[in-house]
Amino acid sequence: MTDELRTAFLLMGVGMITVFIVLLCVVIVGKLLIRFVNHYVPMVEASADHTSKATEIAPTKIAAITSAIEIFTKGKGKVTSINKIK
Repeated sequence: MTDELRTAFLLMGVGMITVFIVLLCVVIVGKLLIRFVNHYVPMVEASADHTSKATEIAPTKIAAITSAIEIFTKGKGKVTSINKIK
């Protein structure tokens, strides 16, 4: 085996190990972040009254959104809820 080939395999091995370690760190930090957020950040409860949110949006806008979804999905889509972003 020549020196160039040996160096190429060494660089390839170091690169693969580095990528593996970085991805392992990303997975570990991601899992720790998920546990931290689930433990310390309170969950926001959805309001039980969904009908009041629907009345905040004008009926003409609801009809326009519904017809746009109907046209775009060729009748296969269905509007289940519309939330107004503040």
